[in-house]
Amino acid sequence: MIDKSTISYYDAHAEEYAEKTKYVYMFDVRSVFLKYLDPAGRILDAGCGGGRDMRIFMENGFTVDGFDASPEMCRVASAWTGEPVQCCDFESYVPRFTYTGIWACASLLHCTEEGFFAFFRRYKEFLGSSGVIYFSMKTGIEDGYDGEGRWYLGFNDRRLQQILTENPDLRRVKYWKTTDNLHRDLTWANVILQKAF
Repeated sequence: MIDKSTISYYDAHAEEYAEKTKYVYMFDVRSVFLKYLDPAGRILDAGCGGGRDMRIFMENGFTVDGFDASPEMCRVASAWTGEPVQCCDFESYVPRFTYTGIWACASLLHCTEEGFFAFFRRYKEFLGSSGVIYFSMKTGIEDGYDGEGRWYLGFNDRRLQQILTENPDLRRVKYWKTTDNLHRDLTWANVILQKAF
Protein backbone atom coordinates (compact mmCIF):
# COMPACT_ATOMS: atom_id res chain seq x y z
CA MET A 1 0.00 0.00 0.00
CA ILE A 2 3.01 2.31 0.47
CA ASP A 3 5.80 2.06 -2.05
CA LYS A 4 9.47 1.53 -1.32
CA SER A 5 10.64 4.96 -2.44
CA THR A 6 8.31 6.67 0.07
CA ILE A 7 9.47 4.41 2.89
CA SER A 8 13.10 4.95 1.86
CA TYR A 9 12.63 8.72 2.13
CA TYR A 10 11.39 8.46 5.72
CA ASP A 11 14.11 5.98 6.64
CA ALA A 12 16.73 8.45 5.40
CA HIS A 13 15.13 11.51 7.05
CA ALA A 14 13.50 10.04 10.17
CA GLU A 15 15.33 12.14 12.76
CA GLU A 16 15.00 15.35 10.75
CA TYR A 17 11.32 14.80 9.97
CA ALA A 18 10.43 13.90 13.55
CA GLU A 19 12.20 16.97 14.89
CA LYS A 20 10.51 19.26 12.36
CA THR A 21 7.03 17.97 13.19
CA LYS A 22 7.41 17.17 16.91
CA TYR A 23 5.93 20.41 18.19
CA VAL A 24 3.57 21.30 15.34
CA TYR A 25 0.36 22.72 16.81
CA MET A 26 -2.30 20.01 16.61
CA PHE A 27 -4.20 20.67 19.84
CA ASP A 28 -7.44 21.75 18.16
CA VAL A 29 -7.61 18.76 15.83
CA ARG A 30 -6.70 16.25 18.52
CA SER A 31 -9.31 17.79 20.83
CA VAL A 32 -12.07 17.24 18.28
CA PHE A 33 -11.04 13.60 17.88
CA LEU A 34 -10.86 12.97 21.63
CA LYS A 35 -14.40 14.32 22.15
CA TYR A 36 -15.69 11.14 20.52
CA LEU A 37 -13.68 8.74 22.69
CA ASP A 38 -14.26 7.06 26.01
CA PRO A 39 -11.45 8.34 28.31
CA ALA A 40 -10.67 4.71 29.15
CA GLY A 41 -10.45 3.82 25.47
CA ARG A 42 -7.63 2.48 23.36
CA ILE A 43 -6.26 4.40 20.36
CA LEU A 44 -4.45 3.07 17.32
CA ASP A 45 -2.03 5.58 15.78
CA ALA A 46 -1.92 4.26 12.23
CA GLY A 47 1.22 5.57 10.56
CA CYS A 48 2.53 7.23 13.70
CA GLY A 49 5.61 8.87 12.18
CA GLY A 50 7.89 10.17 14.92
CA GLY A 51 5.35 9.42 17.67
CA ARG A 52 4.23 13.02 18.30
CA ASP A 53 0.51 12.31 18.68
CA MET A 54 0.99 8.89 20.20
CA ARG A 55 2.93 10.43 23.08
CA ILE A 56 0.36 13.18 23.69
CA PHE A 57 -2.52 10.69 23.71
CA MET A 58 -0.59 8.67 26.29
CA GLU A 59 -0.01 11.80 28.38
CA ASN A 60 -3.79 12.29 28.32
CA GLY A 61 -4.32 8.87 29.87
CA PHE A 62 -5.08 6.78 26.80
CA THR A 63 -3.59 3.42 25.98
CA VAL A 64 -2.08 3.75 22.52
CA ASP A 65 -0.73 1.31 19.96
CA GLY A 66 1.32 2.66 17.10
CA PHE A 67 2.84 1.42 13.88
CA ASP A 68 4.68 2.84 10.89
CA ALA A 69 6.01 1.45 7.62
CA SER A 70 9.45 3.04 8.06
CA PRO A 71 11.79 1.08 10.35
CA GLU A 72 13.74 4.24 11.20
CA MET A 73 10.55 6.12 12.04
CA CYS A 74 9.54 3.25 14.31
CA ARG A 75 12.88 3.51 16.11
CA VAL A 76 12.49 7.27 16.58
CA ALA A 77 8.86 6.98 17.70
CA SER A 78 9.68 4.25 20.20
CA ALA A 79 12.47 6.36 21.69
CA TRP A 80 10.17 9.40 21.93
CA THR A 81 7.20 7.57 23.45
CA GLY A 82 8.99 4.94 25.51
CA GLU A 83 6.71 2.31 23.97
CA PRO A 84 7.28 -0.33 21.31
CA VAL A 85 6.16 0.71 17.84
CA GLN A 86 5.35 -2.02 15.37
CA CYS A 87 7.02 -1.80 11.96
CA CYS A 88 4.47 -2.68 9.28
CA ASP A 89 2.27 -1.06 6.67
CA PHE A 90 -1.50 -0.56 6.64
CA GLU A 91 -2.07 -3.83 4.84
CA SER A 92 -0.05 -6.06 7.18
CA TYR A 93 -0.98 -4.61 10.59
CA VAL A 94 -2.74 -7.22 12.74
CA PRO A 95 -4.55 -5.81 15.79
CA ARG A 96 -4.56 -7.56 19.14
CA PHE A 97 -7.23 -5.26 20.56
CA THR A 98 -10.47 -3.48 19.68
CA TYR A 99 -10.09 0.30 19.42
CA THR A 100 -12.32 3.18 20.41
CA GLY A 101 -10.41 5.45 18.05
CA ILE A 102 -8.11 5.10 15.06
CA TRP A 103 -5.92 8.12 14.31
CA ALA A 104 -4.47 8.34 10.77
CA CYS A 105 -3.01 11.84 10.69
CA ALA A 106 -1.28 12.67 7.38
CA SER A 107 -0.48 9.01 6.79
CA LEU A 108 -3.10 7.68 4.37
CA LEU A 109 -1.99 10.28 1.83
CA HIS A 110 0.94 8.00 0.99
CA CYS A 111 -1.38 5.13 -0.05
CA THR A 112 -2.31 4.19 -3.56
CA GLU A 113 -5.94 4.89 -4.38
CA GLU A 114 -6.75 1.19 -4.05
CA GLY A 115 -4.94 0.99 -0.72
CA PHE A 116 -6.69 4.11 0.56
CA PHE A 117 -10.18 2.67 0.07
CA ALA A 118 -9.08 -0.76 1.33
CA PHE A 119 -8.03 0.89 4.60
CA PHE A 120 -11.60 1.78 5.54
CA ARG A 121 -13.04 -1.59 4.58
CA ARG A 122 -10.47 -3.32 6.77
CA TYR A 123 -9.89 -0.96 9.69
CA LYS A 124 -13.54 -0.38 10.55
CA GLU A 125 -13.47 -4.00 11.72
CA PHE A 126 -10.91 -3.01 14.37
CA LEU A 127 -13.35 -0.56 15.99
CA GLY A 128 -15.62 -1.26 18.91
CA SER A 129 -19.24 -0.07 18.94
CA SER A 130 -19.44 3.65 18.06
CA GLY A 131 -15.68 3.79 17.53
CA VAL A 132 -14.25 6.50 15.29
CA ILE A 133 -11.64 6.90 12.59
CA TYR A 134 -9.91 10.25 12.12
CA PHE A 135 -7.85 10.91 9.00
CA SER A 136 -6.33 13.96 7.34
CA MET A 137 -5.37 14.46 3.71
CA LYS A 138 -3.97 17.23 1.56
CA THR A 139 -6.50 18.84 -0.76
CA GLY A 140 -5.91 20.51 -4.11
CA ILE A 141 -2.98 18.30 -5.09
CA GLU A 142 -2.62 15.86 -7.97
CA ASP A 143 -1.84 12.20 -7.34
CA GLY A 144 1.83 11.53 -7.92
CA TYR A 145 5.39 11.75 -6.62
CA ASP A 146 6.96 14.84 -5.15
CA GLY A 147 10.54 15.92 -5.79
CA GLU A 148 11.76 13.79 -2.88
CA GLY A 149 10.33 10.56 -4.28
CA ARG A 150 7.32 10.36 -1.97
CA TRP A 151 3.97 9.24 -3.37
CA TYR A 152 0.97 11.46 -2.53
CA LEU A 153 -2.72 10.80 -3.00
CA GLY A 154 -4.92 13.88 -3.18
CA PHE A 155 -8.32 14.14 -1.55
CA ASN A 156 -11.65 15.55 -2.66
CA ASP A 157 -15.38 15.19 -1.98
CA ARG A 158 -15.68 12.41 -4.55
CA ARG A 159 -13.24 10.24 -2.64
CA LEU A 160 -15.03 10.94 0.62
CA GLN A 161 -18.34 9.95 -0.94
CA GLN A 162 -16.81 6.73 -2.23
CA ILE A 163 -15.70 5.82 1.31
CA LEU A 164 -19.23 6.35 2.59
CA THR A 165 -20.84 4.47 -0.31
CA GLU A 166 -18.56 1.46 0.13
CA ASN A 167 -18.95 1.47 3.92
CA PRO A 168 -22.58 2.08 4.92
CA ASP A 169 -21.67 1.11 8.47
CA LEU A 170 -19.48 4.22 8.70
CA ARG A 171 -21.15 7.61 9.03
CA ARG A 172 -19.54 11.00 8.64
CA VAL A 173 -19.74 12.91 11.91
CA LYS A 174 -17.34 15.76 11.11
CA TYR A 175 -15.55 17.12 8.05
CA TRP A 176 -13.56 20.32 8.26
CA LYS A 177 -10.59 22.00 6.62
CA THR A 178 -7.53 23.56 8.20
CA THR A 179 -4.53 25.49 6.99
CA ASP A 180 -1.07 23.97 7.15
CA ASN A 181 0.65 24.32 10.53
CA LEU A 182 4.09 24.26 8.90
CA HIS A 183 3.07 27.43 7.01
CA ARG A 184 3.06 25.80 3.59
CA ASP A 185 0.51 26.79 0.97
CA LEU A 186 -1.69 23.77 1.71
CA THR A 187 -5.20 23.04 2.90
CA TRP A 188 -5.92 19.89 4.88
CA ALA A 189 -9.16 17.94 4.94
CA ASN A 190 -9.95 16.48 8.36
CA VAL A 191 -12.58 13.77 8.60
CA ILE A 192 -14.09 11.80 11.48
CA LEU A 193 -16.13 8.71 10.65
CA GLN A 194 -18.04 6.75 13.27
CA LYS A 195 -18.98 3.09 13.22
CA ALA A 196 -22.76 3.15 13.05
CA PHE A 197 -23.47 -0.43 14.11
